[in-house]
Amino acid sequence: MKHFSPSRGLRAAGLLAVAAAALTACGGGTKTESSATSAGAPETSNAPVEVTEPPTPPGTTLALGERAVIHYDDGIDKGILALTVTAIEVGDQAGFERDFGEDAKTTTPYYLRYTLENLAGTDLGGKNGPKLAGLLADGTTTGVFITGDLEPGCTTRLSPADFNKPGAKYENCQLDAASTGDPVVAVKYSGGDYHDKPIIWRKPGS
Repeated sequence: MKHFSPSRGLRAAGLLAVAAAALTACGGGTKTESSATSAGAPETSNAPVEVTEPPTPPGTTLALGERAVIHYDDGIDKGILALTVTAIEVGDQAGFERDFGEDAKTTTPYYLRYTLENLAGTDLGGKNGPKLAGLLADGTTTGVFITGDLEPGCTTRLSPADFNKPGAKYENCQLDAASTGDPVVAVKYSGGDYHDKPIIWRKPGS
């Protein structure tokens, strides 16, 4: 259900982005004339691989399109991901007002687009993506709280079932919004080790 609620006394209503398979092992069969599997066929494994690329340091500032390496831990599974914020787009204002009502008329929707890459190969299918937040020119968050998506422009989805091997990637989008006339110019990730010193992606010239 889509929802607005006031936040921190802003003149705009508040909104939040909701954010956020096993790989079969092929064994070598006995080599006979009737065997369909060659004894020399390579085997595959779903075991995680070692990632030598170090995590991105807390407090790092990146340009849109640059990736950060982060640790993933939801209390059940752990992994290592490459997170890349690719775009900050002004969303569909008419659709926003249609879906979210009167409170949406004093705010502008923004689509925070990003990609995730599974570096270690841990099975992370069916997981929520990282929680991102839009930032204003003064470095503060929008103060807006949204539940819901803005279809078809920006829909947050779970990671696909095949997000379970090194190099697996998928694209996602998180909906945010800001008071009209106070644009979103950057995006931050403050999960896990980055709570006090988030990673920030900035638009050119911001």
